[in-house]
Amino acid sequence: MINFLSDFYDDVLNENTFIQIIKVEYENPNYIFEYHWHEEMQFYYFAQGEAIICCNFKETIVKAEDFVIIHTNEPHYIKNLSKQLVFYIIKIDFSFIYSHMVDSIQTKFLAPLSQNLILFENVVRNDHNISKCSNRIISEYFTKELGFELAIKSQIYDLMVLLLRGYVKKFYTENELHSKISRLEYFHNVFKHIDSNFTEKINVNQLAKIANMSDEHFCRKFKLITGLSTIDYINTLRVNKAIELLNENELSITEIAMKCGFSDSNYFSRVFKKYQDMSPMQMRNKSKSM
Repeated sequence: MINFLSDFYDDVLNENTFIQIIKVEYENPNYIFEYHWHEEMQFYYFAQGEAIICCNFKETIVKAEDFVIIHTNEPHYIKNLSKQLVFYIIKIDFSFIYSHMVDSIQTKFLAPLSQNLILFENVVRNDHNISKCSNRIISEYFTKELGFELAIKSQIYDLMVLLLRGYVKKFYTENELHSKISRLEYFHNVFKHIDSNFTEKINVNQLAKIANMSDEHFCRKFKLITGLSTIDYINTLRVNKAIELLNENELSITEIAMKCGFSDSNYFSRVFKKYQDMSPMQMRNKSKSM
């Protein structure tokens, strides 16, 4: 995971800030922001370029003006397909729209939103009204003219109405949501171990012991959570690291293979081509030609 995303997810909204927006720009095609999740619902608004976003283990190509909804504790990743990818991450504290008086509106709509009990479609496209709301929110946030908080708040209300009317997939019960969160928390130490040691030799038995499961049960649960086998997940991290090294320095292919946890350069090249549809040398040459 690259640092700015990690820092962003760790931010805590202070009492005077109900929204945070970060502009993300990336120029490295084929780079993947690895599988991760966070405790709050977040929105991505794509302004330029194309990418693959995977939510609920389903990949979708997204492009400019697409609006993406990332639910609480929903594993997801993004793979850049462009020389210039620009998108905005929008993080909202939904408690700010609560009123001091409990009414039917708060009970019916606001409480489920803040409690993450509403499941929306992940990708919204070709919706002029949602694009208009997104652009207005982003513009008001960065220009911060007088009354920008009111303008943002009104646009968030409009955005929620549009999503509720057109893009609801399911209402969770509290038990369903709790079960989903518990499943992810159970694997927290597993993912932490993989992320810290993916350049070393890792086997299923090691990971199953961390999760206190049999190997077979662990593999089933891991695939259920990530949509990937353990080896595919680990190899994705290794290939991403290799892409960074191919683009940033002049290490040989063999040296890069060793640094990324591969036993030899031939195996590394086969795995790399499987995930990137090109050899490591082709990736390096492509990067130099840009």
